[in-house]
Amino acid sequence: RTAREDHSRLTRCGASADPAITTFFQMARPSDKNISSWFFELSESLASGFDAVEAVKMADGVPTTTKEILANRFRSGSSWGDAIEEHCGFLQRGEISIISAAEDAGKLSETFKELGEVRKETASFKSRIKFSSIYPLGLLHFGSLVFPINYLIESEIEAYLVSVGMILIPLWSLVLLLLIEFKLSPGFKKLFQLCIPIIRGYSINRDLSRFSRTFSACIRSGMPIELCWQLALDSANSKRLDSEGDDAIRAIKGGHPASEMLTEKGAYPKEFRQLYRMGERTGDLEDNIARAAEMYSSKARRRLMAATLVYPQLLFLLIAVFVAIKVISFYKGYFDGILKILE
Repeated sequence: RTAREDHSRLTRCGASADPAITTFFQMARPSDKNISSWFFELSESLASGFDAVEAVKMADGVPTTTKEILANRFRSGSSWGDAIEEHCGFLQRGEISIISAAEDAGKLSETFKELGEVRKETASFKSRIKFSSIYPLGLLHFGSLVFPINYLIESEIEAYLVSVGMILIPLWSLVLLLLIEFKLSPGFKKLFQLCIPIIRGYSINRDLSRFSRTFSACIRSGMPIELCWQLALDSANSKRLDSEGDDAIRAIKGGHPASEMLTEKGAYPKEFRQLYRMGERTGDLEDNIARAAEMYSSKARRRLMAATLVYPQLLFLLIAVFVAIKVISFYKGYFDGILKILE
């Protein structure tokens, strides 16, 4: 871990960004859709023969100030990896590692296109989850406002507000606390994801995909195998992968194959271990790990697709049960009142 942190510090630009600019970039975080558009336009510009300055100035999707600062950095001779790491805090650690490796390999255009596809899928899945949740959440709010309406009929406004608040305040407090915690602590967000069925599978396969993509890009760029492991682990940012990954790095330093440290009961799945060992022996490690990246990316997409189908439906079912209980309680109280009058 120390080696990866040292490498990350060494690859940063010598000069620190202005605090005001840093604060601005932390606040101005483009959406996944905008970042996807930015990646695609960078890919097209570079493929068309434009230099880095012209490419960033033409590509839309990020704040104008970001484009201007990046253009100035490129005019002064900065690399893509250094400029983006210093000024694009809205990008994921894995994306920055992949871009740096792709720059060394001369594959920036292809890599930006691939990253754009990934961000596009992420934006699509997030939109699907949001739209799938609108109806059940709307139903919950409707029920919480309608079913205590008998308090309003009896002019008990305070009782009505208390009844509504007992449902909505805990709900939105929980949502707000989770959003804040996710923002402040990415580690908590990952831990939370690992505790949820289906989403757990998505998170694990996404980490393996990031690891494999970065590793493949680093191999393609001609980096030493030890550094490939360091950058790939940094990109994945997964404690599950770190332990065996660090053991693999130590094995490489000792002159042994990294595959010796990938155990059957470890974090790296059987198919990954097989592809890695075969790649070590045949010299096709780059292609084998690239296939692993596609495989785990596909698995992550399927898990996330399943989550967008299952969880909104489950939420709807829970809310429907809640509404049914409220309806039964309402009519039970209504009929009990009629029976008392008749008596």
